Amino acid sequence: MSYQVFTNAGGPTSGVAGEPPLNETCAEAGCHTGSALNSGGGTKTIDVKDSLNNKVTSYIPNHTYTVTLSVAEGVKTRYGFEAIVMKGTGSIANSIGSIVVTDPTRTQLFGGSKKYIMHKSGGIDFTGNTGSWSFNWKAPSNNNGVATIYAAFNASNKNNAVGGDKIYTQALDITGTGPFVGIESGNYLKPIAVYPNPAQSMITIALRESAWVTLYNSKGNTVLRFFVSESTNQYDISELEPGVYFANCSLEGRVQSFKIIKQ
Repeated sequence: MSYQVFTNAGGPTSGVAGEPPLNETCAEAGCHTGSALNSGGGTKTIDVKDSLNNKVTSYIPNHTYTVTLSVAEGVKTRYGFEAIVMKGTGSIANSIGSIVVTDPTRTQLFGGSKKYIMHKSGGIDFTGNTGSWSFNWKAPSNNNGVATIYAAFNASNKNNAVGGDKIYTQALDITGTGPFVGIESGNYLKPIAVYPNPAQSMITIALRESAWVTLYNSKGNTVLRFFVSESTNQYDISELEPGVYFANCSLEGRVQSFKIIKQ
């Protein structure tokens, strides 16, 4: 997103990605005037992919994901953007995880406690009618719940003035998996035994109290959910694809987690 494409093609100011608490963009700030927000009929997308190039809507703590932002409007070929990944709403909203620049010729980081990624002058002109940028996002070391990617885009008419450009916004929620951050040790479930691990077909889960168990694959997608009683329970995982799975046990606000390796 640029303010005036002629003078500020190197990148917008921070704080205009449509994020809380102000939800401000260049349209509201008066930098690009003449059209209401999201009124141009363009398309915009946010895609998040894991290391295997699979689209995901969940994150695993400490894993790195590729985020791709895209915008298109008619036959336009000049676009800009600004984005941030945040947790929370209102005045308590703040950055979560770490944004990593992977295309320094076309994108850059800016900001203090709130980190924004935005275009550079080398990242505004495209040969086709779609503007697209990618960067990496490393998830926080613990499950912080929902993280939201906020992005604002400028579809420029290249007249080197503030009027006539169209501003768009898009947001995408990605939900954490694994143990939640900030839970006191007294709020964990009693010890869990899981065996054999790795396993090929049958796995035994032994709890000292009953709980719900949710099993996630490496993409962060739920593959199994079942209730484990206060005893020893056997489950058939033979139909699962080989790989690493993450499980959350939860009951009345208390959680515990473990990893299962399917051979």
